[in-house]
Amino acid sequence: MKANRIALIFALILAAFLLSACGGTPPAATWPGLAADSNAAYLTNGATVYALRLKDGQELWRFPEKPNSKLLFYSNPVFTPDGQLIFGSSGNDHSIFRVDTQTHTSTWSYNKAKDHWMASPLVDGNLVYAPNADGTLYVFDMSMQDADKLAWSVNLGGKLWATPAKDDKNIYVTSLDHHLYIVDLQTHNVKSVVLDGAIPGSPALTQGQLVVGSLGKSLKAVNPADSSIAWSLTTESWVWGSPILVGDALYFGDLGGNFYTVNATDGTVIEKIKPDDAILATPLAINGQIVFVTESGTVYSLTPGGTPQNMETLKGKLYTAPVAAGNMILVAPFQGDFLLVALDPDGKVVWSFTPAK
Repeated sequence: MKANRIALIFALILAAFLLSACGGTPPAATWPGLAADSNAAYLTNGATVYALRLKDGQELWRFPEKPNSKLLFYSNPVFTPDGQLIFGSSGNDHSIFRVDTQTHTSTWSYNKAKDHWMASPLVDGNLVYAPNADGTLYVFDMSMQDADKLAWSVNLGGKLWATPAKDDKNIYVTSLDHHLYIVDLQTHNVKSVVLDGAIPGSPALTQGQLVVGSLGKSLKAVNPADSSIAWSLTTESWVWGSPILVGDALYFGDLGGNFYTVNATDGTVIEKIKPDDAILATPLAINGQIVFVTESGTVYSLTPGGTPQNMETLKGKLYTAPVAAGNMILVAPFQGDFLLVALDPDGKVVWSFTPAK
């Protein structure tokens, strides 16, 4: 892993924060966020959230209607059960919004956090578990009549950059302070597990364990009941994204450009390949394939046990996780010709989007 690459990544994020304090509309200084439902794709990019018609990529609306220099959107939007979008700002406003996708207006917001919303929240029914870079997990209840809808919060520490995971008993939050935090949903008591590096990615729940990658060049499985380490795998480079579980195997990449297939039971490496460049984004499982993207702009498709196929190489860098939209795969290049590209199952471009001035 090249140290200058990581320096660049953190510099991009820092630049985004600094630009949000300046006048005018901040450009997209970090890679975008992405989500989709059956009708539209939703792209967070710079000071704007775009809604694009899924069949042809035509812009439907943007939020806010008028640019606001205090807002900067970076994380993936998430959906509430009634189809509204929730996303936070990494700008100086420190607001998190719920937006109606039909009226494209804000139906709720909260602006009392002390730092940026880098992580996408986890939505579970009416509850929204939202980690903030101020080290606090905020839990909102959308059924509450109170204006801010804050049900409870707990300060964990460090910078919280990743979407949590949860089961019936606990919610699990990773931090850049090298800790995995385990929060009891009933008592809100906190336990923690110290790992060997900052953790910018989400934990993966698999077979009763939590699997966490870190910038300590490792992937570890943690037993939530007693916080013990079930197994540990040393990787060649830093792990930024999250692993995904398909069958009994975990799939993930590292910043050295290695893509791993790992036995979820004991952490042994089933296969390791090195396509072409750093892998930051979490992979996508779709149509029996594992799709992953690299910093060089290449989209790969891997059949478990097979050889990765180059689906498409786009101009720009791919840091955002690919998203499934029906049979299409959506990818959001950073510093490319387009903000969003839709690919068919064979990797052919269906449509691309560049916003009108």
